[in-house]
Amino acid sequence: MTDVNKLYEERVQRMEDAYNRRVPDRVPVYSMVDNYAIHYAGYSLREILDDDEKHYKAYEKIMVDFHWDATMYSSITKAMKFYEKIGGGTFEVTDSLQVHSGTQNNMKEDEYKELAKNPEKFLLNTVYPRKYEVLREPFNLDTYKRFESGVDELFNFLKLAGNNTKRLKENHGVLVNRGASTFMPMDMLLDYLRDFQGTMLDIRRRPEEVVEACDSMADYLLERIFSSYPEHVPGMTVFIPLHTPQFLRPKVFEQVYWPSFIKILNKLHEKGMKALCYFERNWEHLYDYLKEVPQDTVVGYFEDDDIRKAKRELGGKMCIVGGMPVSKLMYGTEQECIDVAKSLIDDLAPGGGYIFCTNVILHNAGDTKPENLRAVNEFVRDYGKY
Repeated sequence: MTDVNKLYEERVQRMEDAYNRRVPDRVPVYSMVDNYAIHYAGYSLREILDDDEKHYKAYEKIMVDFHWDATMYSSITKAMKFYEKIGGGTFEVTDSLQVHSGTQNNMKEDEYKELAKNPEKFLLNTVYPRKYEVLREPFNLDTYKRFESGVDELFNFLKLAGNNTKRLKENHGVLVNRGASTFMPMDMLLDYLRDFQGTMLDIRRRPEEVVEACDSMADYLLERIFSSYPEHVPGMTVFIPLHTPQFLRPKVFEQVYWPSFIKILNKLHEKGMKALCYFERNWEHLYDYLKEVPQDTVVGYFEDDDIRKAKRELGGKMCIVGGMPVSKLMYGTEQECIDVAKSLIDDLAPGGGYIFCTNVILHNAGDTKPENLRAVNEFVRDYGKY
């Protein structure tokens, strides 16, 4: 076994131990570095979109210059050139960022029954033509060529992401642990179909139809996961960002969000898979429900929660990820950052089941000072030994 292969296997084992709440050799240090990698490498988003080698080099540089045990990202997460070709989508390219282009209300309030009947058919035949310009144009050779060019860009994007993951593993022993990604059904409603206002109104006015549609969408999303990631691979997770529940009262969450949420988690559990759930904003009001998720299936990445309380309340059920405030990394001194990291390790590492990470995903150049991020990662590597 080469040194790179050995390093990779050590990282896989370290993450697997943490996922399963076992005590690893040391606390893993996890990278949630998205577009920040591009800024750190000195590129713009447009540069890396037009140059695959720069795209790889950006994510290689941040993985080599800092200590990490695993990362979510080997490339950007959106097929930006695909969206540009077909006209539409949720994101657009600016000088350096991906930004939301506005509301995404592509479904009418009286269409829930149709969505529930066949989510795939409804998305293909109803939603996508509303969302993507090329699908609204008269069909002719030019339209076909434009659509074909967009599909080519989508496959090029998927190939690039796979190649980057392979190169990081083979060249540097880097574990890119995204086996698959998905949304929970209601988060798809909010993000892509009914927007925030429409979703919240629908929850009040037609909750039964929302629940029925979410149940049907759960089956559709599970099929999509298992078609690309059919079984658990050591070190890997299914990444699931969670956008809606922080806006829901517990009883409403139980009625409309929980049934499809727990359905998906139970199916992943049956497959022995790990769900890396990004609990955006604060979830403390829903901890009683999170205590009912399947054992050792969720890897909980908490954004605004008191991370110590999350470990106390939920640490017997799931691995806890996060804790390092990006505000401190940006505005604090190196020693202040190390002091925070030490406190996190002292409080959260005992007994295992903790992964050190920033409390939010790093996107922008102003999210952290590189010297502070490097200092805390190296400190945790050395201090976080069991």
